[in-house]
Amino acid sequence: MKFAKKNVLVTGGSGAIGSEVVRKFASEGATVIIADQSPLPENESEHISKLYSEPIFIQTDLTDENSVKNLVQTITSNHDIHVLAQVAGGFRFGPAIEDMPETDWDDLLDLNLKSVFLMIKHIIPFMKAQNYGRIVSIAARSGLRGDPMVGHYSVSKGGVILLSQTVSEEVKDFDITVNTVLPSIVDTPANRLAMPQSDFSKWVSTTDLANVMLFLTSDDARAISGASIPVYYRS
Repeated sequence: MKFAKKNVLVTGGSGAIGSEVVRKFASEGATVIIADQSPLPENESEHISKLYSEPIFIQTDLTDENSVKNLVQTITSNHDIHVLAQVAGGFRFGPAIEDMPETDWDDLLDLNLKSVFLMIKHIIPFMKAQNYGRIVSIAARSGLRGDPMVGHYSVSKGGVILLSQTVSEEVKDFDITVNTVLPSIVDTPANRLAMPQSDFSKWVSTTDLANVMLFLTSDDARAISGASIPVYYRS
């Protein structure tokens, strides 16, 4: 098992993508800690516990620095943090920039970018002290270009890419890698509901996305840092 004796912190681990990431890490022997506003559904938590080990849940507001600081202090008082998998985030379509309320802009920048910044800021000192760490964050294909009607989303995900590249340079002497994955549309219940006329077979499955994240945080990928890996499938 590639993550035996490893402690993995998954932000947004209770959602459709996050729960699959949690399952994958647990199946590879990791002790998984979920940071989210809500815990896993009870049936999902029981299922994972029966197959592997029970995830640890810590309620966290990832956009609030004190909440993130308390999360990291709580974990590191008893555990090392070997892997940070950042899944938390959100998407919103429209409006155009000229019609966008400031609150819409701020909300998505906080959820998608500020949360990643705060987690990295407070975990890096512990990873540097242990001279080891693996960080992977979900950005998006839209972070590479300015798609119409999703300016706030594209900017927030582009920020995740640049932030990760910056941090990878700042920590390269400590056996810490920092990478991003860039999915197109992910096949989740919420996306199916929002786009019912789409061809779901062209979307990225949560399993495929989770597998790429596991690879990037494994020691097989220790030579990869500052990378942004496309996970587009056929879309």
